[in-house]
Amino acid sequence: MSQAKRMVKHSTIYAVGNISRQLVGFLMLPVYTRFLSPADYGVVGLLIFMVSLIELLFGGHMFNAVPKYYYDANSEAQRKKVLSTALFITGAISTTTVLLVGFFSDQVSGILFGKDTYATIVSMFAVLILTHALENYALVYIRIQQKPWLFVGASLSKLVLQLSLNIYFVVVLEMGVYGIAVSTMSSSLIFSAIMTTYTLKSVGFEFGKNICITLLRFSWPLWIGGIAGLYIGSANRYYLRTFSSLNDVGLFELAAKFSGIVFLLVWTPFLQYWQTERFRIQKDSNAIYVYQTVFKIITFLLFSVGVGVSLFSKTVIDIMASSEFGASSNAVAFLVFAAIFNCLTTYNNFSFLLKEKTTTITKNSYITAGIITVFFFILIPAFGFVGAAAAALLANIIQFTLIFFSAKRCYDMKLNLPNLIYTASVSFSAIYCAHLIPDLPLIQDILCRGVIFVITGLLIVLPLYTDKKLRNFIIQNFIKPRKKI
Repeated sequence: MSQAKRMVKHSTIYAVGNISRQLVGFLMLPVYTRFLSPADYGVVGLLIFMVSLIELLFGGHMFNAVPKYYYDANSEAQRKKVLSTALFITGAISTTTVLLVGFFSDQVSGILFGKDTYATIVSMFAVLILTHALENYALVYIRIQQKPWLFVGASLSKLVLQLSLNIYFVVVLEMGVYGIAVSTMSSSLIFSAIMTTYTLKSVGFEFGKNICITLLRFSWPLWIGGIAGLYIGSANRYYLRTFSSLNDVGLFELAAKFSGIVFLLVWTPFLQYWQTERFRIQKDSNAIYVYQTVFKIITFLLFSVGVGVSLFSKTVIDIMASSEFGASSNAVAFLVFAAIFNCLTTYNNFSFLLKEKTTTITKNSYITAGIITVFFFILIPAFGFVGAAAAALLANIIQFTLIFFSAKRCYDMKLNLPNLIYTASVSFSAIYCAHLIPDLPLIQDILCRGVIFVITGLLIVLPLYTDKKLRNFIIQNFIKPRKKI
């Protein structure tokens, strides 16, 4: 239970930092939806998709490999060499990639948008391929050091910087999409320079040839598999532009922002702790029980937040965005639950990472990519951006099922599938009940949805109370302290 207590404490602190890092997108929503058209917002979504795709294939990221081999190293000097070697490899590959994208920016713009009008913006967004990598290595090292408050400080600093630049370029100068590109590139360049300086000052700059080979052998299947993962999560934008319009891309992008709250509040803060700690836990005698317990907790948190976001997204969108974006709420629930199953798939992938069977992750991802393509062709022409969201949910459920059973054969964490099925069923039922609510005045509508949310929360917390140790942990650390307060 000390492990669970540390997880809750550190994940909560990381949540503050992660929210700070990602808050710009949500704080700027009222601005974006008034200073940009749905088509402009769709352009930004496609540019983010471009950066994510190129990062995976040509960014040279080794974020999963570093924690594993860091804890496998026998000395502090070797551990630092693991990080500095990974940083050198990624920096060299990413820099080359940025230069190539800039050189072929006209062609990239033509592929994405059917014209070379956005070539300059493509070049500016390409810089993020390098800066994101440098930022993330620094943040991985901070998490390995277990310095969550330093993580929060760095994240708050970037929030202030990026928000200031966004307001200046988009609102004051009214530069539209170009303003977003300039502010995003500038803030990321400044922040990555500071964070890289901190990392290199701490670990030095020593390159290990054998470590390089080991990291590459472990990571290359994840790069290839990452393409399929990104295709599953983001290719819907491209299919929407092809089969529908940039307006539908913009509506889908706004809905995806709300589904991203699940990542923002729960999964990313948790993963920032879990990504490094799970390899250390495996060496403990009670590792299986810890994995089971953590899976129960994270499942409850994901579905609780997911139900809340799905229930209240329409109200928030109506308040925050212009009427042009109102229909985007129809896709939120599909994307929220797709995100949840994607998170649970990542949790199960640990079995393959532990046994160094990263090619299995790649194989399962490409099977899912083939399945979702079929859903894209069936659902997007018929239902537009809502069909794209439904395709994402179906594909992620299928992917989770494939991974869950194949992971058990690789390294069995003995996770409880019936509890997950129960929690998902209750959550789906809650969203269906909310869908039946007729149009009501704002206050009455919020109250009805609030009642559904509370009842759903009470029902899905039940699996946690079937574990006596976990029940006592919750009582001791959450219920009794609240009573004292």
